[in-house]
Amino acid sequence: MTKKNYVRIIFVSTCIIALLLCGYFGLLRNYSEKEEVQDFEEVNLVLDINKEEEKIIPKATLTLVGDFLYEEPYYDALKAGDEIPYYFSKVRKYFEGDDISIGNMEVVIDDGTMKISGSNYSFCAPRSIGHEVTSLDLEVLSLANNHANDRGLAGRVSSKKFFKENSSILTVGTYDTEDRDVSGNIIEINGLKFGFLSYTYGTNKAITEDLRYTLGLYKDPDIYKINDEYKELMKKDVEALKGKVDCLVVLMHWGYEYTFKINSEQEELTRFFNELGVDIIVGNHAHNIQPIKWVNTDYHNTLVYYALGNFVGADYTVPGASNYFIKAYQIGLMSRLNVTKTDEGLLIDNITTEPVINFYDKNIRNFLLVPYRDYTQEYETNHYMYNKGFNKDFIDEVYNEVIDKEYQKQIEL
Repeated sequence: MTKKNYVRIIFVSTCIIALLLCGYFGLLRNYSEKEEVQDFEEVNLVLDINKEEEKIIPKATLTLVGDFLYEEPYYDALKAGDEIPYYFSKVRKYFEGDDISIGNMEVVIDDGTMKISGSNYSFCAPRSIGHEVTSLDLEVLSLANNHANDRGLAGRVSSKKFFKENSSILTVGTYDTEDRDVSGNIIEINGLKFGFLSYTYGTNKAITEDLRYTLGLYKDPDIYKINDEYKELMKKDVEALKGKVDCLVVLMHWGYEYTFKINSEQEELTRFFNELGVDIIVGNHAHNIQPIKWVNTDYHNTLVYYALGNFVGADYTVPGASNYFIKAYQIGLMSRLNVTKTDEGLLIDNITTEPVINFYDKNIRNFLLVPYRDYTQEYETNHYMYNKGFNKDFIDEVYNEVIDKEYQKQIEL
């Protein structure tokens, strides 16, 4: 074999080996790319699964308080030099860490022409008090109560107008037209829709028949009974909202004053609203706290707060109340709960409560709402009612007698 032929053989062999190597590495590259695509698809699949797991669950936190009942001793203290911002300074934090705060506005707001009063069962507050209330970061206020007609139709109109013009608070329980349109009584938050209705047993100053449509009444003022006509009106309201909301809340001004006991009318209305599918009932008017109960039936599960007592309402003379219930009059209840929309339905849980004490000193000055956790010995011994037996032992006695242990969990802030 010549050297030239040998070189040719080497050259051809080298080319063949090179071609084979190129093909081999090409196969390796294609295989690697396929692996990368497969890995990428697997990563996307994992991300999609994680997205499903991280799906936002509709959930909201509600804070409930009782009556905003401004009375003469507080006005007297303001005239003597007390400052409005001080009164709410210790409770403000409870309204800032939730989604919806709810209360009952027991007094009408003056329009500049009305007599200001906090006594003789005739209540009208100045606009400065209205601004005090709006400073609390509330979302819902009921205007349907027995003092809603203390200044006639003008008082209801003035109150509703004040809150509309000076806050984003939704007011419920009064109507502008005879068709009782409740479609605007809805708040949507965190993917949940809440509907609100409000009713009272009647008013201290009678409403003429032609104006009864302007207030949510649950019984006929002429016969003082819950009849079919008024049940039908409430049923119509409930049905108008029920299909549009996830959680329906009814605010009730009912029951007897100055007692921890539930009466037959409260029981009747509870059954009525339970059968209609109402989720939460928040009651007031007793000016003392009353029990929290679940009503679980074949129709529905309804959480009922029979009365939260006074949130605002510090008076040392309460006509019609015994000495025991005058002391209990100084205690209100705050409650917080969670509402969650699940695949199985509505979940209401994490119900917590805390007493709030209306403090005023031995000179009937320095009015201050004090949560129980902050009610120090100094507050206790300096309260105007201390020498009458109003102390922490009494507060504990009332709380333990009325509120079941399962709800005696301190509100988390």
